Amino acid sequence: MLIEVEGGRKAAGELTVQGAKNAVLPMIAATVLCRQTTVIENCPRIQDVYSMTAVLKDIGAKVSWEEDKLIIDTASVTKSEITQKEVGDIRASILFLGSMLGRMQVAGIRLPGGCSIGARPVDYHLAAFSAMGAETSQQEDVICCEIRNRGAERVKLPYPSVGATENVILYAVLRKGTTILENAAKEPEIRELCEFLRQMGALISGDGEECITIQGVSELQGVVYRLKTDRIAFLTYAAMVAGSGGSACLRVYGDTFEAEKKYLAMTGCRMETTGDQIRVSGEGGIRPVPYIRTEPYPGFPTDAQSLFLALLSRSYGESLIEENVFENRFLVAGQLRKMGADIEVAGQRACVRGVTRLHGEMVQATDLRSGAALLLAGVMAEGKTMVDQSHYILRGYEIPVENMQSLGLCARYVV
Repeated sequence: MLIEVEGGRKAAGELTVQGAKNAVLPMIAATVLCRQTTVIENCPRIQDVYSMTAVLKDIGAKVSWEEDKLIIDTASVTKSEITQKEVGDIRASILFLGSMLGRMQVAGIRLPGGCSIGARPVDYHLAAFSAMGAETSQQEDVICCEIRNRGAERVKLPYPSVGATENVILYAVLRKGTTILENAAKEPEIRELCEFLRQMGALISGDGEECITIQGVSELQGVVYRLKTDRIAFLTYAAMVAGSGGSACLRVYGDTFEAEKKYLAMTGCRMETTGDQIRVSGEGGIRPVPYIRTEPYPGFPTDAQSLFLALLSRSYGESLIEENVFENRFLVAGQLRKMGADIEVAGQRACVRGVTRLHGEMVQATDLRSGAALLLAGVMAEGKTMVDQSHYILRGYEIPVENMQSLGLCARYVV
């Protein structure tokens, strides 16, 4: 399926931004730890959520929807091995290792897949589980873990990996005694997962800091939880408003993206917050940003790098972006160059020289965030842009075309 974007329109309107993809996926895995019903409100209906819930159904859980409420009953979960094809479609499926180890002390899972943005090994996850007393092995493309002894109380990650941090937390909440996780990731999604677990009865402190302490409990209870707004989705639609030179209102719940707003403001985008509404304006044009370097939170997020590559291509100066998380994040540069962007990539650095115009072109998404960047480029371009492989976009963005239309932008699906 293609998404067609016709540029030349200034954004005007309002939009309620979806719930956070990168927060809800570990929460879905966490429901395995509870033998009751859990309700997640403001849950986005995106492909990654469907893939994760397909895994839950396969292991015996009951899953249903009521409008934006995802309802999960894991009382009847009995399987400890996950091998169906949906696992290969989504990276976050690795998080079932932690929750299944916590519930059943044994787990097996097919190696997960996801977007083509570079190597994302699970070594950190397995090393942490081994330190916590698990015996790990791999049979073809299936990872097997079984808890054999108590293991260490203190675990240190070699890198503040978001996924490894989440996996350790998921196992540790039902683990006897205290677990101390050092060099933990600090992303808002980590804090939201911990808040979700605390409402279920977990004892966790230090989230958002380098050292997280988890005191094991015997069981968790069902909970009704409202998901906060997706910070990268907010950034995506705010960049569309800014890039179009328009002005629009974005409604959010639980503003957790001060860092993202700071970087967006560096490009000249103006934002005014009133309650749960953020008025975004790009009427002054796009300013260059001399240097951006992706790094773990609270640094510039790698998920926003492709968006800024597109946005800065229409700035009135030169910007430099350095990628330090995933090695293939600059694949989108070639597609942007087809549209007239002046981007030079050397290793893990991209020099972006702003141009006065982009033109519509047939382009292809290679991952979720590159797809969003190409939609943004289409908004800023003259003529029509056709974005192929748009299924990548639907992995993380709920009704993106309809949302763009709500902002007064011209977009449609082409089957």
